[in-house]
Amino acid sequence: QYMKNYKKLILTTTLLACLLFVSFSNSNTIGKLKSLSYIIRLVENYYVDEVDLGEILDGAIHGFLDELDPHSSYINSKDFKYMQESLEGEFEGIGIEFAILDGYITVISPIPGTPSDKAGLVGGDKIVKIDGESAYKITQDEVFKKLRGERGSSVEVTIQRIGLEEDIIINLIRDKIPIYSVMASFLYNEDTGYIKVNRFAQQTYDEVKTAYNELEKSGMKNLILDLRNNGGGLMDQAISILDMFVNSNDTILYTQGRIQNANEVFYANKNRKDKEIPIVVLINRSSASASEIVSGAFQDLDRGIVVGETSFGKGLVQKQFMLDDGSAVRITVAKYYTPSGRLIQREFENGIDEYYNNLLTDNREASDSLLAKKPVFKTKKGRNVYGGGGITPDVYSTQNIDFSPSTQKILTDPNRLIFKYAKNIENNFKKFRNKSFNNFYSYIQKNKNTIINQNEFIDWCNKNNNELNLIQDEIGKDWIYIENRILAELANSIWSKNDYYHVLLNEDQQFLKALESMEKAKLLVD
Repeated sequence: QYMKNYKKLILTTTLLACLLFVSFSNSNTIGKLKSLSYIIRLVENYYVDEVDLGEILDGAIHGFLDELDPHSSYINSKDFKYMQESLEGEFEGIGIEFAILDGYITVISPIPGTPSDKAGLVGGDKIVKIDGESAYKITQDEVFKKLRGERGSSVEVTIQRIGLEEDIIINLIRDKIPIYSVMASFLYNEDTGYIKVNRFAQQTYDEVKTAYNELEKSGMKNLILDLRNNGGGLMDQAISILDMFVNSNDTILYTQGRIQNANEVFYANKNRKDKEIPIVVLINRSSASASEIVSGAFQDLDRGIVVGETSFGKGLVQKQFMLDDGSAVRITVAKYYTPSGRLIQREFENGIDEYYNNLLTDNREASDSLLAKKPVFKTKKGRNVYGGGGITPDVYSTQNIDFSPSTQKILTDPNRLIFKYAKNIENNFKKFRNKSFNNFYSYIQKNKNTIINQNEFIDWCNKNNNELNLIQDEIGKDWIYIENRILAELANSIWSKNDYYHVLLNEDQQFLKALESMEKAKLLVD
């Protein structure tokens, strides 16, 4: 068996080398390929331990592509399947958002319309058994293996629920589970709509359009489009969303590359149905790729105001090539440019470590001295915008994350203390159960900072984890923020995910700056 595999390896590498030699005329390249083939044989023959050459060759491919740029990549067959599910916007399973808390799968929330939702699972439920077997100390990979499965197949889960002495056994029939791009959409106030988009997948344009139309019927006159922490995705979805709001035939994006078919120009289509309301786009350092296409075009065409932090700076176009074993390689073939001619891509010549560590730099976009070094471009109406990588916002705003050590311990505890405490005190708010979220929202607006008992919360946290050693004065400094997070979890549990985000926005400094900047956006559409 060993000799058979060995001969197969030698034959494969020899054939590979022969094919590559035909493709390359450069003698140095051919020499390197011969060396690679020889090194593989040396490792197979002489290395001290047995090795998985498949894994090693995967690593060699990764290293090869890393020398090109930060975004050309190799995806093995297993990872490729999960990535496709993400872009296609669905998988098959039971439909829960979960976390591993106290060793058990804990339901954070059932996804609306899925088997878990229809069966009545609620946030805080612990799945203690799967098909009769203990689920204690289960890993995240095992959760996916055991709970995902073919549509129509069944899985039995045993649920432990707060307030019930006996466990509940539920038989769930797996189904197609949608993965949504629009995480939230609602009216924040009488006329300002809010849409949060977390990625650009195959259904993103349809989801945004549906959310917009529903908000418009509810009286929306202005829109805040939240693209923070949105790492991008499909370029065509970004272009379609832009075309919803750009009522002209302007360029909204163009690409340039070495090969001719990598050079493309994308235009908006003038349409009387295009949306003309004022827009503010929210971005941060983790807004990348398709998020930068959208925010850059809104800015360059003077169609909206951009608020937040300078975006990631990922402006390289990848073309995907499938390999025979189900893996894939994505090769950069072009660069993105905004309508004014700004290159979105940041420099990466100093290596991948420096490329990513740059995101940790304080005020990398806020100082005048930094802006002075950036190339200046003009928007459609003649405003100055800045190149040099990423999208520099019109209005700079950072999120307050300078929390006390005690607050940091609470926020980063793996047992999600805020979520668990909200479940623990939910019965204290049962008077709101038969009332609307608006009633609850008015109550928390009027009674901010006094609704949750701070001392009881600290005592509960310390009992839950006696190594926290929380200091009351430190908690008090951040109490408005902590209380708001607890109230948001309550809103999610009693009403919906939209209401969770609605409450969170009350203490979201970047969002509040976007709300304040709406007057500037109105001037652009007058």
